[in-house]
Amino acid sequence: MNNKEENTNSYKVYIENIVPSWNKCICFSRNKENRPLQFVVVFLLCTLLQLPETVHSQDIHFTQFFTNPLILSPASTGNFQGNIRGGVNYKYQWPWATDQQVFNYHTQNAYADISFLQDRVKRGWMGLGVNFLNDEAGDGRLRYMRFGGSVAWHQSFERENRYILSLGFQANYFSKTADFEKYYYNNQWVEDEGFNRLLNNFENPNQTRITGFDMGFGVNFDAKPTNNVRLSSTFAMLHLNKPNDQFYNRSNNQLGYRFTGSLSGDFDISRSTILKTDVYYTYQKKAWETVFGAMVGIKSGEAYRKENNSIFWIGSYFRMIDAWSPIVGYSYKQCRLLINYDVIISKLSRTGKLNGGLEISLVLVAGWKHKQNEQKWACPKF
Repeated sequence: MNNKEENTNSYKVYIENIVPSWNKCICFSRNKENRPLQFVVVFLLCTLLQLPETVHSQDIHFTQFFTNPLILSPASTGNFQGNIRGGVNYKYQWPWATDQQVFNYHTQNAYADISFLQDRVKRGWMGLGVNFLNDEAGDGRLRYMRFGGSVAWHQSFERENRYILSLGFQANYFSKTADFEKYYYNNQWVEDEGFNRLLNNFENPNQTRITGFDMGFGVNFDAKPTNNVRLSSTFAMLHLNKPNDQFYNRSNNQLGYRFTGSLSGDFDISRSTILKTDVYYTYQKKAWETVFGAMVGIKSGEAYRKENNSIFWIGSYFRMIDAWSPIVGYSYKQCRLLINYDVIISKLSRTGKLNGGLEISLVLVAGWKHKQNEQKWACPKF
């Protein structure tokens, strides 16, 4: 085998169920200089996910998992200090990659939820919420959209509402599409010429658009043992019905059960300083992820008047074996803006071209009609 043949074959990475076919190499770029990088990226992703022969469908993730309460757990619906809450999240993966047509990954999420019945039910209330998510990946415009609703019940166990148990359920409608003609395949490779898209790619997907329904449930527990400490834990089991998520008629690419859990703590270190800590873990079809970190909030202005204070946030989060993410933000009353940037620390950083992802979140909370003193409630502020 000559060197050219060796180089060509070294580019062949066999991927099942990502975009079609599955004894065939999918190439992502017109730029010859980037081809080795792209195949290294795909290979490393498959290795990190510990998948033996096929790459199964996996969920979207955010570093700021705590700003996505309805995605984190259905039981978080309506669990906040207010009557109505809204939030948006935006993630731009690899924003400064050299080939933006290839590394074009955008994720948007928006949600809103309400809490009610606080004054009608003894030590309990209900939450209702809606959530929308849109994700686009790569030059083949692999797009995933999801819209759904969630409901939760929150019950306190004692008069001061310092310990709250929450149960929640969600149902979602999803759509997944891809443009197969915009991908490149190994049988379109012409030696010494490159890719020729006029050649037949021999791809015959059964469908280019998938739709379905998805369900999940969650359990949360919140505690406020003192006025200076608030603790929160979440657990969720998602994809209860294991919907099919593929373009080919196969039975091995259902969305696997996804288990998530998190622990968070807010600590008033002093009258002007807050410490927020978070740990998150999720597992799905042999793929796992752990994120942990902390932020320090410094009150400014009328720091000691709770209803008027403004807080500057700074901190750092880590996604194990993958990325370090510094984070900064600002909150005023019941509005909070956070910005983080994922700095890759895994093997992907060696390419020098894949340099992380930008993530922005904005959360707004309005209203508070509880007769009880909100200082005593264990539910999160945001």
